Amino acid sequence: MPKLSQKEFTQRWIKNLIDCIDANLDAETKMQLMECCGRACARIGAAAVAKSCQGNLDQWLRTMAKWHGGEEFIRRDGDTVHVICRECLCDLVKDGPARLPDTFCFCTRGWMKETFETVLGKPVDVELVESIKRGASRCEIIVRL
Repeated sequence: MPKLSQKEFTQRWIKNLIDCIDANLDAETKMQLMECCGRACARIGAAAVAKSCQGNLDQWLRTMAKWHGGEEFIRRDGDTVHVICRECLCDLVKDGPARLPDTFCFCTRGWMKETFETVLGKPVDVELVESIKRGASRCEIIVRL
């Protein structure tokens, strides 16, 4: 049996997992499951940074701008924040595979909800407009505060 590299094994395992989720769960459950994963991922690291910005959305947006390549990628328009990512920021899959089932990127919604809700202390709504792993050239996220 040919031996896969750790990276190849992980990428295939993740794709297989998402394929199984898609085949066995209804749309609402798939979204909730992946959002839960995104929230857990945020709590591993980014939520601690978000907590240091509690009550100060502008500070959080400046922090995110540093992570995303500049202020032009994080734009606030009243009660809406537009986030653009030029590359996939997920450590699990940013280096491949190029395309994943659409379900995977619901994880991003959970990550954004967890971090923004930590900063604001209230629920937010997150819309994933487009995503690199869904075939787009960038990720675009809208956060409604």
